[in-house]
Amino acid sequence: MSRIGHVKTSAPDSFDITELARRAEVSPRTIRYYEELGLLEPIARGPGGRRLYDGDALGRLRFISRLKSLGLTLEEIGDLARSFARGQTPAMLDDLDTMLGERIDQVAERIRELEHLRDELVAYRDRIRRKRRR
Repeated sequence: MSRIGHVKTSAPDSFDITELARRAEVSPRTIRYYEELGLLEPIARGPGGRRLYDGDALGRLRFISRLKSLGLTLEEIGDLARSFARGQTPAMLDDLDTMLGERIDQVAERIRELEHLRDELVAYRDRIRRKRRR
């Protein structure tokens, strides 16, 4: 029995794709897709060739999910992962800072657009209400 989960594995402190998916709240299909993109890789193969993962994989999946929720693309996340894999944590953090700055600018622009749309809607509604009162 592994320390991390209830799945029996041949590697200590590891779990299979089903358990990783459950813990990360993603589908096994998502995990396989992230593997294809080079965002994630198993630490070993268990009996029958099953993929085995450790806590680092879980942390990486949570990091990917967080970055996606902040609006970064999988391509951008992949760039960060490759930089990190080369042992360039400071460079990765600089890149992440730049990406987040760009995202902040995009969100600010979208907020301006939505505020303009709100103002147009209010003005149009006011015109309609004035016409109805005549």
